[in-house]
Amino acid sequence: MINLLKKQKELDKKLTNLEKGMLPPQALDIEAAIISAMLIDAQGVEDAMLLMKEDYFYSPKLQKIFKAIKSLYDSNHPVDLVTVSNKLKSLKTLDGIGGDMELIKLTQKVASAAHIEFHCRIVLEKYLKRKIISVSSEAIKKAYDDAVDVFDLIDFSGQSLDAITAVISTGSSSMSWYDAMMNLPKRVEFLTNNQGKITGLPTGLDATDKHFSGWQPTDFIVIGADSGMGKTALAMEFLLAPAREGKAVGMFSMEMSVQQLAIRGTAVESDFHMNQLMRTGFEKQEYFATLLGYVDKMKDYPIYIDDKPALTVPEMKRKARAMKRKNNIQLLVIDFLQMFSGDKEVRINVGEAARECKNLAKELNIPVIGLSQISREVRKSKYFIPKKFHLKEASAIEEAADIIGMLYRPSYYGFEYKGSPELYDDVLGLQGSENAVLMVEKNRNGSLGNVGLQYIENKTKFVNGVASVAASDDNPF
Repeated sequence: MINLLKKQKELDKKLTNLEKGMLPPQALDIEAAIISAMLIDAQGVEDAMLLMKEDYFYSPKLQKIFKAIKSLYDSNHPVDLVTVSNKLKSLKTLDGIGGDMELIKLTQKVASAAHIEFHCRIVLEKYLKRKIISVSSEAIKKAYDDAVDVFDLIDFSGQSLDAITAVISTGSSSMSWYDAMMNLPKRVEFLTNNQGKITGLPTGLDATDKHFSGWQPTDFIVIGADSGMGKTALAMEFLLAPAREGKAVGMFSMEMSVQQLAIRGTAVESDFHMNQLMRTGFEKQEYFATLLGYVDKMKDYPIYIDDKPALTVPEMKRKARAMKRKNNIQLLVIDFLQMFSGDKEVRINVGEAARECKNLAKELNIPVIGLSQISREVRKSKYFIPKKFHLKEASAIEEAADIIGMLYRPSYYGFEYKGSPELYDDVLGLQGSENAVLMVEKNRNGSLGNVGLQYIENKTKFVNGVASVAASDDNPF
């Protein structure tokens, strides 16, 4: 106990030294150079406005001058020594910054705005360090307060750091318009010579690969279906396909545990029945050798699953970024959107989740697949065929999604081919052994339509080819 008290006193002393004896990170000369460039060069104003905000400056005096320049810029007024001086007078802050003489001195700091972007990055770096010190100090104080819940503290720290991270992307773009246009002929040439190969991440199924050309970076894909339709089975195929090629993938599963998903993944990868792996075990001992072969192969798949229930959206964002940073995930699957917890009503929680999924897809430059429940209203439609408006909280999801696919199996509702051939042939356009369909209701960068699929019910998986469906008897080999 004495040692703990001693360590706490030492920590308190360090914090006191930090607050009283150390200057926060700053670069006053660089800040002055930025204002100087803005006063003498219109291009400097344009460049700085993309990267800077008032509170990024450490100097209160320079904050006031930047505020005046921004006010002029936002009003489409010219920015120069005279207009800035007049604006500061109207704001009653000219005397506070040192008068016109101080403005004149600032104009003499640099000869041009040639290096203003570099200078802005330095000032931004110092600002971020100050914010990290502030957030860390506040977190330490809260950590010593017994009245603060530890999970509230973690959320506070995570949200504060997320806000700091968001600042880094200010004014940035992965590619300029000029570069994008110059790159266009190369991309079209690549597609021309690609001979039908997918351009994105493999989906694991020929039909979806052909329709979408694989999952594309920055796309937010929503797969909606009724409970028990096979959403998770389809998602497991999407997850396993890139993992087979050694590409890291991530998943947030708020409904199933990692163990349950491992069983489902093995059923997808092998010819074992789900019932064998989950309930009854094997009829023959020699099946174990085959199972161990799959285990030996699949245990090294770069799959990272978080199965914490009642995940909040801020937690999901933090963990997704960590997965990308640590493991370089190329795909993220979320099962499912309506399971996110929060202190708001469900409609707002789901809307926030959908928007942040799209933001993550763009930020991490990966496809994000979100599974979604549908409402019971689907039972009122003919053949119970789901549409995108059947998604729970459909408007918020539809607004954020790049692709919406509604998964449907007629036999799930008792509509077999013998009794309803018109459903299979005319309405869904299924062919041969296809007994399921992914109805593409939205596709921002591609075509709509029905994608025929083949589902083996007793093995709980989607497959390619007629032979695979025909093999769905009791023998797993």
